[in-house]
Amino acid sequence: MHRVEEWPAERGRNFHEAPMLARLVSAGQLPSVAERLPENPLVIVPPHQMGPYGGTWKRFATTVPDINLYEDRYSYEGLIRWGPMGRKILPNLAVRWKIEDGGRTYTFWLRKGVRWSDGHPFTVDDIVFWHEDVLKNKQLTPVVPPEYRRGGETMELDKVDDHTVRFRFKRPHGLFMKRMASNSYDMVTYPKHYLKNFHPRYTPEAQLDTDARAEGFDGWHKRFIDLQEWRNTEIPRLWAWLCRRPPPGQPVLFERNAYYYKVDPQGNQLPYIDRISFEILERETINLKAMHGEMGMQSRHMLFKNYPLFMENQRKGDYRVLHWLDGTGGQNALAPNMNHKDPVLRKIIQDRRFRIALSLAINRDEINELFYSGLAHPRQVSPPPGSAFYSPEYERAYTEYNPKEANRLLDEMGLNKRDRQGTRLRPDGKPLTLTIEMPDIFGASKEGTQLIAEYWTAVGVKSSMKLLARPLAEVRYAAMMHDVGVFGGSDEMIPVMDPRWFLPYSPSSYQGVDYARWFQTEGKKGTEPPPEIRRCMDVYRQIMETPDEAEQVRLFSEIIELNRKNLWVIGIVGQIPAVMLVKNNFKNVPEVAIGWGWVIRTPGTTAPECYAIQGD
Repeated sequence: MHRVEEWPAERGRNFHEAPMLARLVSAGQLPSVAERLPENPLVIVPPHQMGPYGGTWKRFATTVPDINLYEDRYSYEGLIRWGPMGRKILPNLAVRWKIEDGGRTYTFWLRKGVRWSDGHPFTVDDIVFWHEDVLKNKQLTPVVPPEYRRGGETMELDKVDDHTVRFRFKRPHGLFMKRMASNSYDMVTYPKHYLKNFHPRYTPEAQLDTDARAEGFDGWHKRFIDLQEWRNTEIPRLWAWLCRRPPPGQPVLFERNAYYYKVDPQGNQLPYIDRISFEILERETINLKAMHGEMGMQSRHMLFKNYPLFMENQRKGDYRVLHWLDGTGGQNALAPNMNHKDPVLRKIIQDRRFRIALSLAINRDEINELFYSGLAHPRQVSPPPGSAFYSPEYERAYTEYNPKEANRLLDEMGLNKRDRQGTRLRPDGKPLTLTIEMPDIFGASKEGTQLIAEYWTAVGVKSSMKLLARPLAEVRYAAMMHDVGVFGGSDEMIPVMDPRWFLPYSPSSYQGVDYARWFQTEGKKGTEPPPEIRRCMDVYRQIMETPDEAEQVRLFSEIIELNRKNLWVIGIVGQIPAVMLVKNNFKNVPEVAIGWGWVIRTPGTTAPECYAIQGD
């Protein structure tokens, strides 16, 4: 894996650049590389080799919106970054930081001399502009993201000097560093010198509205937001590559930033690769082209059902298959609805014996062999190995296939009467039936979920699967109309960031949407949960107030133990490797990294700026 270092001052300003930029310098169209780089460039030590320069990283997408991931995964440029395994926080645009006042105050020292892609200096003024004129502007930010709020108030920002910024919160914000490692790329995408020309604090609003409507926008704020899109080729960026051929041009093309602020240990300005291209195709076509070696490096849209073909065609396609780690807790989470509208079914689902019985009735080994080539692992939705929060006890809890014990638990609950078809009867005499409602986005999981319905039917809980369009599924989940919801594992590598499957925390906690409403409104709305769920909520509130990593892990272990005991959410299999196809001449891709996870921003955490192409 790559490492990060600071440029030694004793090395002076002896830097090198890509040939395509050297030609511009020779022609007098660009300042020298030493003038373009900051006082202390961030040094990326590649995992395998330094260079060479050149080449185009060929990628595929299914739609134009699919390329939106470029902004936070390939151009992952915030004040700080996650390391490739999601354990360490690394410097980036910020050289160092300090946490004070018990987690109420965070100070960051910026890298001096960093420049936007047009050569204009990047300073704290740009972050102040984001805070005062974007974050606090109701038209641009109707709802302030939770990472920038504590105690019901938006954070305050102090400009200490041109390169020192301080964030202050009303209450301790224990997760702020983690939030910044994931999301601080947003606050550094607002070049004041460019965007102030489109903001009413600096330009008359009436004129801005007139200009915006002439361009087809419904007001100045709509145009301002559109200017931020990656498709805008004029806005200055801090990214390694800038959009140079936006859609509808094909392929969509990004080209190196001459002012990018990172170098390798020899002083070669990064990135090594000249361009990234995105060709828009159907998913099956993407898979065929990948098998023929027509991509540089890609995991997205590589269908797991094609895994045997990917392995078989490695030599012919001149590529290798890497198996990156799964950063989620499981392929799917089954969420029995503890807030069901039907009071009889609600009481049944709220009984932990019922949830445990459903888990024991699932033959996970069979699902693994049938649908995941035996590469997955039976597990609950829990932090994966490698996570600081990993619990082998919870991972394995109730994952054995034991229909005999499942039947015993169901009988013990009083569900021992059956109709002529063998379906258990509820206390009100009706057949006990469950519908597993699943969004139509999960590929191989569809067949596996159908099999789960058959397992449950075999122990007397007559079950079926219903495939729904994702928007409809989410509407039904929010309205608590589902029996059992299904969704993918979240970011269990760092579960404190999104603990949706560990406690009813957000509208995405489909196991207890009304409990989550109670949590979010501090009891003003929703349904008060039972004591053990309330305990999880109380512990999580403590986590949100402590910036100490060890204390966060200690506290969250209690939440994990309560989940192990109660099994509010049922996992199936997980740790399915992210299948990464890499052309053999594509260098500096780590053999192992976290292959998926919104929080960790893969592959940005592996420093794509140091990827290289050895020949064409």
